[in-house]
Order: sequence, then structure tokens, then C-alpha cells
Amino acid sequence: MSPVDPDTHPDAATLLDYWFGDTDAAATEAVDAHLMHCDACGAEVDALAALTRAVRGAFAAGALGAVVAADFVARLAARGLRVREYRVPRDGSVFCTVAPDDDVLVSRLEAPLHGVRRLDVVEEAPHGARRREDVPFDPERGEVVLAVRLALVRALPEHALRLRLLAVDEDGSREIGHYTFHHTPWR
Repeated sequence: MSPVDPDTHPDAATLLDYWFGDTDAAATEAVDAHLMHCDACGAEVDALAALTRAVRGAFAAGALGAVVAADFVARLAARGLRVREYRVPRDGSVFCTVAPDDDVLVSRLEAPLHGVRRLDVVEEAPHGARRREDVPFDPERGEVVLAVRLALVRALPEHALRLRLLAVDEDGSREIGHYTFHHTPWR
């Protein structure tokens, strides 16, 4: 989008960057000027705001899980949320639960991630298997941070869950670590 032409409709990526504050000063000024005259683009920004509120609400209610950055977890704790964390070494296991007053449940999976281009997470549980493809990760930290669906975990009976991290490249996939969670409901 041209920063000098307020009549040019910004594309969806520009509006998203604008909403998150990731546009430079010239682009921000151009989008602001455009939004003063374009109800359609204003409606798009309103929709982004509504989506953001809905995602935050689902996450806060424990209905949404995600692979997150370690800094995100630190910000949640700094805001006063009670974060229960389980750090699991590569090929290790942990006994875990979730308390009634926990706001966020986080699993930190330690792994050698240098040289990994794409990472998949495979969840193997008594109710079936699920694969998350191309999850974000930070090779420098050597961990994958999962914010778990708290509402789902609270409802689960005693069970074991196994996660596998798979490095994926043009030759296929290889396991770089597995992690077992022995869950017990809060008593």
C-alpha cells in the first residue's frame, strides 16, 4: 500500500499489521487516513478487533490451546495470572495435575532444535492421536512451549499422554524427543 495514497485499499496483511501496531509511521498514517473515509475497511478493522477479543476470551476460559513463546508465558504471569508449568526433559516424563485456581497450564518440552526447519507435535492419548504441523519454536531456547486447553484437562480422568516432537524436512520426519505426562485429576 502506498503511504501517500489514502484512496488505495490496504490489503488484509497491512490491516492486520496495523491492528497489531507493526506498521511503520508512514503506513500507519496512510491507514489512518484511509479509515477516515472507508467504511468497508473500517468494518474489516472492527472484525479484527472482535476476533482478537474472542480469541482472548477463549484462551482465558481454557478452551483454546496453542504453541506460544516463552515471553508470552512471562507476560501472563506478570499480569497476575496463576500459571502452572511443567518442564519435561527430552525423552522424559512428569506427574501432573491442574488446580482449581490455575489460570493457565503450560508444558515446556526441552529439545535439541538447532538445524530444525519444521517441527510437528504428535499427541498420543487414550482418545486417539493428533498431529500439529509446522509449530513455532525457538531453537536458541531449546524448548517448545505449549499452552494447554485448561478446560479440557480439568475434565480428564487419570491417564497418560505422550507427545512426540518430529523434525520434518524434504527427506521425511525424525523424532527428536518424546514426553510423557501422567495426569491425575485434582483432589
